Amino acid sequence: MTAPNVPARARQGVDDESITEWLMLHKREVTWALMAVAVIVLGLWYYQRSQSLLSQRAEAQYFQARQAQAAGNLPLAVSDLQKVATRYEGTQAGTQAALSLSQALYDQKKYKEGIAALQKAEAKAPDDFKPSVHTLEAVGYEQLKDFVNGAEQYKVAATVTRFAADKSQYKAAAARDYQAAGKTAEAAAIWTELAKEETGPIASEAKVRLGEVTAKPMST
Repeated sequence: MTAPNVPARARQGVDDESITEWLMLHKREVTWALMAVAVIVLGLWYYQRSQSLLSQRAEAQYFQARQAQAAGNLPLAVSDLQKVATRYEGTQAGTQAALSLSQALYDQKKYKEGIAALQKAEAKAPDDFKPSVHTLEAVGYEQLKDFVNGAEQYKVAATVTRFAADKSQYKAAAARDYQAAGKTAEAAAIWTELAKEETGPIASEAKVRLGEVTAKPMST
């Protein structure tokens, strides 16, 4: 038996009635669902707005601290930079403050304190700032003649950077520090790796340095 031909408009009316009936039956659930969506949207907006205001305050206080540093008032600069680095840890301005703080401490020959300031910032530092944090830590260790730890920090910087040229530069710096520390095996391993990068910026130096660390002393 042939099914009756129901007009499209009639079918649509039935569907509309079904939807309306379903909404009436589940009015409470629908209301709660809409409220939940509204809360999520409002929460996201509030978070983004709060982060924007936080960044603006951090930038303003960071540049204020930098003015004291530029004027040569290192005690005031150190105090202000410590406040920004601590209060706004994990933000760009907070990480910049930690970098500037370590430089100010280095200028006062306070290398251990400068390294400590960087170590405190490194975990939450934005990814683009991590290479600078570890490189500046390495500089502090070099000033303390702790070339092994300096090399280790350069290796970390090479790992976290996203630029190939910088990666090679950091690896070369690590190899130089290992060489300065008398760690010829570690230095040779890095120079060997860099020497294989024929088009790399360090290839020529790597071959020369590799010859230095692998050369046997002449017998007398």
